[in-house]
Formats: sequence, structure tokens, C-alpha cells
Amino acid sequence: MENKIVIQNFGPVKEAQINLNKNFQIFIGAQASGKSTICKVIYFVQKIRDYTLDYLMDAAQFTQNHKNEYFNNYMKYLTKQFIGCFGKTKHMQKFYVSYMFAGKHINIFLNRDGYVRFSLDAKLKEELCGLINEASEMFLNNFNTKSLLDNITAVGVMKRHLNERLFLVFENNDEIIYIPAGRSLLATMSEQLQDVSTDEMDLTMQEFVKLIKITKNKFGTKIPEMITDYVKTIKGQINNAAVDQAYEFVKKILKADYISENDGEKIYFDEYHWVKLMYGSSGQQEVLWILMLAFATILEKNKSFIIIEEPEAHLFPIAQKDVMSLISLMINSTNSKVIITTHSPYILTSTNILLYSQKVENQHTKLNKIVIPKNLRVSYENFAAYKVDDSEKVLESLLDEESHMINTNYIDEVSSITNSELDELITMEIDE
Repeated sequence: MENKIVIQNFGPVKEAQINLNKNFQIFIGAQASGKSTICKVIYFVQKIRDYTLDYLMDAAQFTQNHKNEYFNNYMKYLTKQFIGCFGKTKHMQKFYVSYMFAGKHINIFLNRDGYVRFSLDAKLKEELCGLINEASEMFLNNFNTKSLLDNITAVGVMKRHLNERLFLVFENNDEIIYIPAGRSLLATMSEQLQDVSTDEMDLTMQEFVKLIKITKNKFGTKIPEMITDYVKTIKGQINNAAVDQAYEFVKKILKADYISENDGEKIYFDEYHWVKLMYGSSGQQEVLWILMLAFATILEKNKSFIIIEEPEAHLFPIAQKDVMSLISLMINSTNSKVIITTHSPYILTSTNILLYSQKVENQHTKLNKIVIPKNLRVSYENFAAYKVDDSEKVLESLLDEESHMINTNYIDEVSSITNSELDELITMEIDE
């Protein structure tokens, strides 16, 4: 089923069309070219499913309003979430965003007065109106006569039911995660994170902070003890090989173990030596939540859609390579989808190795030697790489059909410029 997004004249992006069925996609381009804008739009449209659940679980929407207002209030709620993600819209140029999924679509645009509006196709609108009516009946008819404890239980059951219904409506049960740039700031503020007000942050950062607060509670012990505790639970069936590989990458990249203890988040170098996360290196602070979220996804076998901005930040090239291997391991072991933005040629060349391995080693299975383990390889059919053109503001594919890799001409573009300048300087020196 077609699952894609079309973006026109949104911020710095003139035109972009992205196939959301791909498991792995990379966007590269100059700063302010539109990479983050594209990713935030992709994140927002997919989160509409979750925002819908939030609306359906807000009893006040049904107890304080007439039923004829329910759907209009839902549209207003989506508008509020959009403004939380992108800011007010009256200063924006006229834009158009279309999210197509499961034979349905959601269009987002500005009206003549500069206000954002949402348009749903008839089938989707009918399905969502049915869920809105169902939620209203539950709140208005089922909870009034019950005890507080019964109401709490009923709300939990209702939330699970509506969530499952929304999975079917959107044909998507992935956990949607956005890992923004500038992550080290949150690590530096880790001691105060519980008290930090997120009201002034944009919606993506607010949701990332909330995710961190939830996820760090899973890491109350070192990862080996965490794995032992997890396998004792009812849902504790794990992919042992992938979990072990993931932990090896975490240790190699972080060069330590992470633990969230009662007196703060810590980086343990060995059993006796540690530092508070806020005093860790900038590389450790930037990469920590990429590693922890990837590991938790693999351990719990969560199928996720994860957007990661600049995974290379403050990392040595070898660590950048290992991060890409961990991301590929997560994709292959959980059938997750990942989009990353990057400025790093090392990220591209590391990905090329994983792509080329899939092409070469998958065809030579009888060889005893393995260069890249099978579960780290990147499938060309499920991969895309784009240059966000700084002048045209459109997407340009970087894939080479013949080699099944990212076009190295773009990777080497900066090197070509510096080599040309070096040649001119050498010529100037010789001529003197």
C-alpha cells in the first residue's frame, strides 16, 4: 500500500516527495537547506495518529461540548499541535502537505487568511468520527456511576481499545520517535531535567524530553543486569544475538556503561569509577540517547519509526561508523524504519560499506569469510539517500543504480574543492 508524503513550499523546502515505506533513508545537505524541516513534517503527520488518541482520551472534550462540536474541536486540536511543532503560520508562504497512507490521505495547507487547515478524505473522516462518537459514549454513559477505581480501570481498557482501533485506521503500529540535534544540552541538564519546564520548547523537543524521562527509568542497572531482569518478565523473549551485538556497540561507542540511579545519571567506566552524565564528554552526551533508545528498541523488539538528527555529532569517525552499524542492526532485527539527517561524509561512506556488503556478500554465501555480518547489512531495495539542494530547495536522489551505493561524487565534493585550492596554492608557490 502506498505510504508517502508530498511537501510543497514549506519553509525552505520547495518540493519534496518521500516514500515512507523505505526502512532506511538519509538526508544530507547544507545547513538551512531544509533537512530538519522535511523530517519534522514527516514526524508530525505520522504523530497525528497519537494526537488523535490524546484527543479521544480527553474527557473534557465530550463532557463540556455539544456533540455537534466534537469533530471541529478535533480539527482545532490538530491545529494546536501543528502550531506547537512549527509555530504560528500567518507569516508563512502558502504551503501544501499531503500525507497518503492505506488508501487514505490528510492534506495540510494555509487558508486565505494564513491559518493552517486540515482536510481528510471521506473514508478517514468517517472512521475518525466513529471513534470520536465511541469515545464520547464511553465517557458520558459508562463512567458517571462507577467508583474511582473502576473508572481508572475502565479508562485504561478504553485507551488500549482506541489505540488498537487507531492502529487499524492508520495501518501503522510503529512507535514514532524524533531524536533532535543539540542532545548534549539535555545531558548537561540531566540533574534538573525533572524540574525543567518544556512549555517554551517546540513540540518535538517536548516529546523527546518526555521520552527520555520514561526511558531512563529502564536503565536502573547496567545493561547485563537489565537484560537478565527483562527476560524474567512475561514478555521477555529476546533476540539474544542482536541484543548481545547491540550491547557491544554501546560499550564500544560510549566507552562506558550508562546507569540512571537515584542520585543521578552516571557513566561507569568500570565497577568503581564513574562520572555524572553532566560531566561526561560532549560525544557521550550527544550519542547517549541514540544508543539507549536503539538498545531498548532491540531488547523489547519494538517496531519503531525513528528520525535522528546528526547522529555524528561530536563523534570520532570510527564511532560514527559503529553508530551506523547499530542503527542498521536495529532496523534489521525489529523491522523498524529510520530517517537520519547528516553533514558527515563518514556517515555516508559507512552506509556505503553496509550497502555494498549486501550486494556482494549476499551473492557469495558459500565463502567462509564474512566481512560484514548479515544482520548489519543495508538492503538497497529498502534504502534511499537524498541531497537537499540548497539552491533549488528540492530533493535529489544520491543513489547509483549500477553500484547500489550512494554516489561518491557528492561525498567527495568537499575534498575536490579543497584539493583544487591546494593545487592552486602549490602552483603559486612553485611559480614564485
